[in-house]
Amino acid sequence: MTNLLLVLAVLDIALMTILIIIYRIPPLSRRLQATAVVQRYWRPGWPDLSTMIPPLVLVMTGVLGGIIYLL
Repeated sequence: MTNLLLVLAVLDIALMTILIIIYRIPPLSRRLQATAVVQRYWRPGWPDLSTMIPPLVLVMTGVLGGIIYLL
């Protein structure tokens, strides 16, 4: 169980790092927004990807705090 929680914590940190890098480099964010997968599943009423990254990172920080609490 501890190993699984450690793996989840490392994956959470890695995903947060990738999201922050995408957020900090605007051309990368625009390129990601233009991919076919994002265009297929992204609803017209949803905000831009670059405005969704900070709340996602905040939620993932809470998840990481929960994982640390469980350890």
